[in-house]
Amino acid sequence: MAISFISKKNRNKKKHIINDINITPFVDVLLVLLIIFMVASPMLTSSVNVTLPQGSSEPIKEKTQPIIISINNEGSIFLQDDSVKISSINKEISKITNNDFESKIFIRADKSLDYGRVMEVLKTLNIGGFRNVMLVTELAN
Repeated sequence: MAISFISKKNRNKKKHIINDINITPFVDVLLVLLIIFMVASPMLTSSVNVTLPQGSSEPIKEKTQPIIISINNEGSIFLQDDSVKISSINKEISKITNNDFESKIFIRADKSLDYGRVMEVLKTLNIGGFRNVMLVTELAN
């Protein structure tokens, strides 16, 4: 015969099942992701290096992210961070905006750039039907 060493106290004890979900690891992961996005979001604006001319206008506070066209000192055109030819710029912007011609478009042109190149981009955008086009300048000290 086997001898049972289990006491009556342990035999009568009911097992309790935990029905709650432990969300602590989930919250930890979400907070880490939030911090990563907060640190990375300022770096997502534009990576094309452009020396902007100085201006005296007030800064514009945008609720939505505008489309940024950058023209570097060599005359190369970038839509957001991707190089694009001037002939296909309207088609690419239409894809991004879903043919919303009221979308705000900011042009960042290097100050050493020939004015004719900037006007060529403005003319192309006007022909494409985009009317909310603004030139970006650096605030004067």
